[in-house]
Amino acid sequence: MTRFVAIFVAAACVVSGAPLERRLYVTDRSGISVYDIDHGHTLVRKIDIPNTGDYKGIVASPVLNKLYVTSFKTDDLVCLDLQTDAVLWRKKLGKYADSMMLTPDGKTMYLPFRDEIFWKVLNAADGSVVATINTERGKQYEVDPIATIGPHNTWINPNGKRAYLEVLTVPYLYIADTATNRVLGKVGPFSKGLRPFAVTEDDKYVFANIDGLLGFEVAEAKPGGKMLYRVEAQTPKERLAQVPQPPAHKPHSTQSHGINLRPDQKEVWMVDGVYGYVYVYDVTSMPPKQTASIAIFRDPTEQPHPGWLTFSIDGRYAYPDGGAVIDTATKKVAAWIPTSEKLIEIDFQNGKPVKAGHR
Repeated sequence: MTRFVAIFVAAACVVSGAPLERRLYVTDRSGISVYDIDHGHTLVRKIDIPNTGDYKGIVASPVLNKLYVTSFKTDDLVCLDLQTDAVLWRKKLGKYADSMMLTPDGKTMYLPFRDEIFWKVLNAADGSVVATINTERGKQYEVDPIATIGPHNTWINPNGKRAYLEVLTVPYLYIADTATNRVLGKVGPFSKGLRPFAVTEDDKYVFANIDGLLGFEVAEAKPGGKMLYRVEAQTPKERLAQVPQPPAHKPHSTQSHGINLRPDQKEVWMVDGVYGYVYVYDVTSMPPKQTASIAIFRDPTEQPHPGWLTFSIDGRYAYPDGGAVIDTATKKVAAWIPTSEKLIEIDFQNGKPVKAGHR
């Protein structure tokens, strides 16, 4: 017994001392490109996922050794093995599987279906349905209509007790109890329908992109929570002069479609999908204050249209889709890679997944 324990402890020491391999998984047209974060975001390999594409969501569960994407091309949830890249199973559980999230333990998935009125709660190991949470579908806009409306984006708090559920064109944010999978209430109303949103780790504030707004709104993150502040972003004057006539069609049918909290909870970052910028806000006090404007184009004639923004797990890098990798300390572009809206960091040790970020 003593010898067994000694060997176990020695093995544990080897694992704990092994270098961490930080990888960025970025969806592309028909699969995933994997980049080495610590070596200049160089391309490591590409993962082909046959008969998939137009991905709507991506999450990973290190504890289950699984990676998941939702594919609009075949309208299904696809599960891959994180060590072999092999497809393990595919599930079609409703119409238009959208942007999901896992509970912090990596064992339960909350998956919205945009052409339905519900989220399916899944056992992440095999994709079996545990529960259904009904919401609504919303109403289409007459101006800047959205292609398809319904359940769209998902957020789960760090202790795994709450799921925040956003429905396109609906000016409220649903909050569900993950223990009972019942709706506790709603946050809002906001001034219009929500788009991407982020919630502070202490469940105090919601920061949400709003249809028709270049900016975001802030609300109390609790059932019955009210909208507190409306923040309108300020595009640099020189950029307004460079693009005097922005395109009539807005990506995602709105100006701002991408917002996230830096992991240290001190800053909110959001994208300008019209002029190709990322804006940074100090949220250590309220209302938020804009502190930086970061161009994600190399030439003024370029007009990138970012539609999402994600951070590395340690908060060192920000990843707006459109190609830029931003150093969050210097607020400068550190690298250029073909990013997309669906990307996450997954860390490995001794070839095994040990940690995963979120979109």
